[in-house]
Amino acid sequence: MKYIYKITGKVSLILYIFMLYQFWHLCQYGGLRRHIPMLALGIIGLVGTVVLWLISKRHNQEVNSGDNGNKKLFYTEMILLIAATLFFVGRIVYSAVPYHGALSWKLDEWMRKKEVELEHNNLFEDGVEGILMDLDEALQLPEELYIANKYQVSFDENGTIQRIYAFIYGKNEAGEKKTYLIDYDADSSNDMTVWIDGNVNGEYSDDMRLSPMIEILNNSDWTSQVEVWAETFEEQQIYEILYMGRRSFSSEEGLQYISGDADGDGTETGTGNFTQLRSGGEIVGFEVSLHIPDLNSVTPVRYIMEPEYVSQQELKQENTMQQVEDAKDTESWTVDQSDGTMYFFLDENNGWRLVITDAAAGSRFYVMEKTMDGGSTWECINDDPFSGQLGVAEGLIFYDENFGVAGITGASQSYSRLYVTRDGGRTFEEMKLPMDLVSELPQIAIDCGFTVEDFDYLNMPEKEDDTLTITVTTDAAEKDGIVFQSTDYGATWEYKGLVQIAN
Repeated sequence: MKYIYKITGKVSLILYIFMLYQFWHLCQYGGLRRHIPMLALGIIGLVGTVVLWLISKRHNQEVNSGDNGNKKLFYTEMILLIAATLFFVGRIVYSAVPYHGALSWKLDEWMRKKEVELEHNNLFEDGVEGILMDLDEALQLPEELYIANKYQVSFDENGTIQRIYAFIYGKNEAGEKKTYLIDYDADSSNDMTVWIDGNVNGEYSDDMRLSPMIEILNNSDWTSQVEVWAETFEEQQIYEILYMGRRSFSSEEGLQYISGDADGDGTETGTGNFTQLRSGGEIVGFEVSLHIPDLNSVTPVRYIMEPEYVSQQELKQENTMQQVEDAKDTESWTVDQSDGTMYFFLDENNGWRLVITDAAAGSRFYVMEKTMDGGSTWECINDDPFSGQLGVAEGLIFYDENFGVAGITGASQSYSRLYVTRDGGRTFEEMKLPMDLVSELPQIAIDCGFTVEDFDYLNMPEKEDDTLTITVTTDAAEKDGIVFQSTDYGATWEYKGLVQIAN
């Protein structure tokens, strides 16, 4: 019995540590099915060995009640047991910390995942309100709801809902933001899966309210359109309703005006004259699309309520103001991708921009404009900043209200020129570097057979304290180059050697 006591004690301890390890591994990495056999085997073995250990321990105490060796062994095993317990319990707790283990994801699912039965599953009979009724009954939705990206419902020709995907949110009575990510697939379950209290960056914008979708569907004859499509196409189709809040359209194709009060201000506004779009501009309004996802050849019907026409001139003005704000938020220059205008702001009020006045064969002609009121008004201060040189603006930067540099490159970016101003952009002169002082070239240039004359791409200067640094390379993509520095705002330049990027 003495030997059984010693062996079962050690085996029990080993099995206990083994079970802790398996439980931690399950919590950290998941895989319940894989771990169940091991855990079951460990439990059975542990219970059996512990029973034998207790029986043999009692018998051993009666025979050798004064054996100090047994006490030392017992204490040693207890210390190991406590140490193993603390270590693995700590690892298990760590796996429950968000994003640190499978247990954290499981806890997140237990707390946030809800299954809500879709009782009102016919869109023709119950409308989209039926879906919200089922959700409200189970989750007590906020009174005013917003969409984070889209509200999407698919259904068959009988109106039976096939799929739902929506991300909605709102404030509860306590003023707390509540979010609901809704997913439903009729082929998988009769229940909607709803993830609550997730992260959403959406603000409470009137343009993203959910209620206009219901208003539009209630005022439009969308069910008749489904019937027409169902009769037109022989094969059974799945139809879809898509709502993304207040949207803009540059084409009148598919647009269908619906009268009603989408914004809830008690007044119906907007225009049904979509032909204005032929002159440019946009139509903006709350819109619900009805389409057949599997038939791209069928134009969606876009039911739009309280649409407003925004002219091309208004759009350009809005875009300009947005470009101005973007330029103010960066320390470098920015480029308007719609027309190629380059902006730079020294502070909130003083800014400059290079505006394209003519373009041909990849080259452009620019004028320099300046603002002193934050972009509200602009004045042309130089109608030829690059002295007749055609190309593409490479950069624009001012270091104070007078001293600045503008760069221009060819369409191939194989060369560039820099122009400096000392009177706030009213006059420019080309920057000349002392290339005759260059005494060495980067090894890669030597290997390619380049000479000093091939180094004709001047990168925009970098400023640190009172020192300006320019790197000259063979083209825009090259990193190895010749370095020049100036401490007198570009009046004179010193050759400073090479910059070579290790491969």
